Amino acid sequence: MGIKPFMRPIFLRMDASPSGKYEVRNVAEAIQYLEYFWSAPRTVDYRRAKAICRSALDNLVSAESARHYLIAAAERAGILDRSANLAVALSVPTPAWRHAPHHAATHDPSSQRI
Repeated sequence: MGIKPFMRPIFLRMDASPSGKYEVRNVAEAIQYLEYFWSAPRTVDYRRAKAICRSALDNLVSAESARHYLIAAAERAGILDRSANLAVALSVPTPAWRHAPHHAATHDPSSQRI
């Protein structure tokens, strides 16, 4: 168990907040938002996101998987704050391994099992 942090936060709309936004940084905050602040109908997508978040707390799925389900449910419900999420995505540098080219020349055929 634990809070299970996300690699990047998610920003959701929240009427009760002065900023109108709720920052979700981990699975525990996702569940809190889903239980107390979700303002849209509690559809199948909502229930699925909540179940996946609970599974992430139990180490049955990754925090990033839970994050993706929450984003999908929030987007379908119209409560995903796209502008804030885009700003965060643009401010986070891409990992170096994503820029590394794949070299076929480094493949050693002698290491293959027969």
